[in-house]
Amino acid sequence: MSDSTDGSRYLDFLHVEGERLGWIFRDRNLYCYDFPLPYPTLEPVRDEVFFDAATAKVDKWRRMRRWVGIGFGVTVVLLCLGLVGKGPTNLIVILGIGLLVMVGGAWLSWSNSRAMEEGPARERERQLRRYEALCAWWEERREQFDAAERERVSGYLEWGAALLPPSTRRVDIVGGSVWGWEALLTVMGASMLRTRGAMTLVDFSGEAVCHELVWLARAVSVDVTAVRLPDRMGETTLLSGIDGRGLVDSLVEAMHGDAPAGRRADRAQDDRILSTVCRALGEDVTIHRIAAAISVLLDEPGDFPELSGAEREHITDSLFSDEFRRQVHPNLRRIESHLYPLRELLAAPDPGHPRHDLGQPGLTCLVYENAAHNVREELLKDLVFQGLIQRLTSPEPFAGPLVIAGADDLSHRHIERLTDLCVRRGVRLVLMFRHLRDSAVRAVGADVVAFMRLSNHEEAARAADFIGRQHTVVLSQLTRTLGGSQTHSQGNSLGFSDQTSGALWQKRTSVGRSWTHTRTVADSLNWNDSHSEQRVYEYVVEPRTLQDLPDYALIEVTQGTGSLSVRSVECNPDIVSLPRVTTGPLPDLPLPDRAEAAAHLFDEPGTPSRNLPGQPRPDHDYDYDDGESEWAEEHYPEGWR
Repeated sequence: MSDSTDGSRYLDFLHVEGERLGWIFRDRNLYCYDFPLPYPTLEPVRDEVFFDAATAKVDKWRRMRRWVGIGFGVTVVLLCLGLVGKGPTNLIVILGIGLLVMVGGAWLSWSNSRAMEEGPARERERQLRRYEALCAWWEERREQFDAAERERVSGYLEWGAALLPPSTRRVDIVGGSVWGWEALLTVMGASMLRTRGAMTLVDFSGEAVCHELVWLARAVSVDVTAVRLPDRMGETTLLSGIDGRGLVDSLVEAMHGDAPAGRRADRAQDDRILSTVCRALGEDVTIHRIAAAISVLLDEPGDFPELSGAEREHITDSLFSDEFRRQVHPNLRRIESHLYPLRELLAAPDPGHPRHDLGQPGLTCLVYENAAHNVREELLKDLVFQGLIQRLTSPEPFAGPLVIAGADDLSHRHIERLTDLCVRRGVRLVLMFRHLRDSAVRAVGADVVAFMRLSNHEEAARAADFIGRQHTVVLSQLTRTLGGSQTHSQGNSLGFSDQTSGALWQKRTSVGRSWTHTRTVADSLNWNDSHSEQRVYEYVVEPRTLQDLPDYALIEVTQGTGSLSVRSVECNPDIVSLPRVTTGPLPDLPLPDRAEAAAHLFDEPGTPSRNLPGQPRPDHDYDYDDGESEWAEEHYPEGWR
């Protein structure tokens, strides 16, 4: 946690039962109902308005000519009827009346035609005002509805524990940083201590990532035993409680590690030499006495106080023949080179200082604080690991889970052996690898695997391949087309006929006249939206995602349950200080659907919900007519119009 003093009041939330890797976040806003009423749509201009505008444009000049003819006719009629006296003044008056009829009628006709031509623009402006008013009303009601929904789900839990399955035998943590490991050990270790009452942690990271967990365990009154390696290696019973046969196996496996099968003869030769030496040393078999015996076989100068005079004489004269010693001299030299640095690293503790056993109640930590990589340190790591294997093979009980942080340098063959022993003893094993390479590639995947950040692209690709691929249907193509056409046509036809028949004194004359005017207006609009989907086989988790994970995030992968389970987990201990956090799993809640949202909005058919206070009908700057109210009648119940 970021501050031990401020975080002490949250320790009860970390030290609870239920082994967990961290917390899973679930946004409470996912359970808010979406506002069910559709967004207002902009109504198109009616077709009859366009038709009237086109008609007015076509007939405008014809109507004006008609009024000119009417004015001329009025002038002629007035002159013929003699309603006005003769004289220049009267003639001017008659002409003025005719001109007034012409101009006034033409202007009135032009004004009416112009008004009809501007009809679509006025209709569009009117529709826009109505649309803006409806949108403002819709936004206001949606904001009220969303506020009520946020208030309703404000008490929902958002952070739930990522509990390990009860049948989990081994957990592999791959990748991450020092800060991420420290947080993960704090969260996971505190829950394991509470659940099982004991935990053994071997920290090979060289960064003491268990420091925060040790502080937390002491703060909640858990017995803590912390041994610093390699300085205080002798204070543990890790190697001192092993018999001669077990010590020989540990030394041979530690010296050869993950050697290829071609060097099996060297391993067998070293095993034979060390077994013979241990039999010669009797019951008191230690690494210091074995190293002294090997030095005697090599005729090294020195007193070797670890051996008695009789033992030195027996080892020199009777243990091996001179010819055998000559042939195995390279083996003796290799064994002596491996055992020589262990004399200082495994110095005997003070006689009055108690030795600490592993697998006891409480928290036991073996902390390796040297980050240097050299032959001595690698040998000591392998030796400690072999000591763990020997401890698990003993009949003594082993309490609590076993956690090994920094298992990258360990042989995958030894990891498999340790896994089998833990499964047999019912001990949960947790292995933490900084990188996904070498032995880690061959070792991970026994049970639950959690991937933290893997910055290297090759390691991220291996992790993505491990998680696997799946078939999904994705959107592959979008197509949108929009088109339209507008056609105007008109035609005029005029015909005359004159016919005379009969005798001169019975002459008949018939005159015929025909006039035809045709007008056609066509307006079309077409659009098309289409999308295509494709079935693909792709990564469940992309490598780029694994490279960009935050320090406290991990992706948990669980296999062997009939289906692949992938979860995103946060292991930051400070999460317990957030609101809406539970130490158990999140409850299963169904996601809302649109039908339920509509029922939630209206308590009764046609009645607004109590969740939305306010006047149901917006104030508009215009009145609805029959055509304008169609949209509201179609989309909104009566109480909301």
